[in-house]
Amino acid sequence: MDLKQLEYIVKIADEKNVSRAAEKLFISQSALNQQLLKLEKDLSAPLFFRTRNNWQLTEVGEIYVRTAREILGLKESAYNQIADVLGSESRHFTLGIAPGRGIRMFTHVYPKFLEKFPGVSISPIEMSSYRQQSLIADEKLDLGFLTIGDSQKINSNYHTIYSEEIFVALPTNHPLSKSISRSPGQIPEIELSALQDEPFVLMYPGSSCRFLTDAIFGEAGITPNVLFETSNAGSIAYFVSSGLCCGFIPEFYALERNDISLFALPSHPHWDVAFCYSKRSYLSKPLKEFIRLCSEYWTEYYQQKRPVSGNTHESEHPDSVPDETL
Repeated sequence: MDLKQLEYIVKIADEKNVSRAAEKLFISQSALNQQLLKLEKDLSAPLFFRTRNNWQLTEVGEIYVRTAREILGLKESAYNQIADVLGSESRHFTLGIAPGRGIRMFTHVYPKFLEKFPGVSISPIEMSSYRQQSLIADEKLDLGFLTIGDSQKINSNYHTIYSEEIFVALPTNHPLSKSISRSPGQIPEIELSALQDEPFVLMYPGSSCRFLTDAIFGEAGITPNVLFETSNAGSIAYFVSSGLCCGFIPEFYALERNDISLFALPSHPHWDVAFCYSKRSYLSKPLKEFIRLCSEYWTEYYQQKRPVSGNTHESEHPDSVPDETL
């Protein structure tokens, strides 16, 4: 197979349109179309169902593009291994990051990373955890930094930095906030059944956090009274502090708030804050160092900020980075 031809067909599949693909590839539309027609003639089958603006892969096309992505991923892995051997510094990687905490981490870590790898650039792109997983599976993203539950993980490599507890947040003037005693530095427990009639703010449907909170309500046999939905986990504390509702809030967004009351559920629900990359990819030395620096950052952050809630779910090896692709 011609690697350039593989790149052409994958780009058409990504753009779902030959003219847009040609623009991204910096070649003429007619030249790209000729390449496609020649390949389809060789295969004796069309690769795309053609419409004006939305080309879809045929069954044959699905097989071809899936294999093409694997081959191109192997090429990229080989080049990264060679670059590591040669000590090449002029490289570029793409990083998916969880909105909110991701940028905070990146801006703290990246200057230190550049001290060791001044010629290596990393482009952060904010996107949801599910979107990151999808792009990594399609070899379109080098590395993802995401928040995800075990049941939501796909067939990729995950390097867990730490496990984060999801707390229940109540307004400080809520009767339960005042009636449940708490010791300094401790987060008391509460049964979800005590809040079954309360209004809640939840993350939007389809998010990894909403998947987790829906499961929590389901296990308790409670249908939540959803007053608000948001796409920003950091907004939950503002809704709660206003006295409008209760909410589920990840630990990171709760640690620096003194205007809400935090409670832990007896089951201590949690998700992983992790890096994700393709099982077919080679984790280069620069990316290993980036992961190490990020692990160090979060370890120091939580040593300073984390209270005691009865179950912190620490990662067993928060600073270790795998030496091989699994």
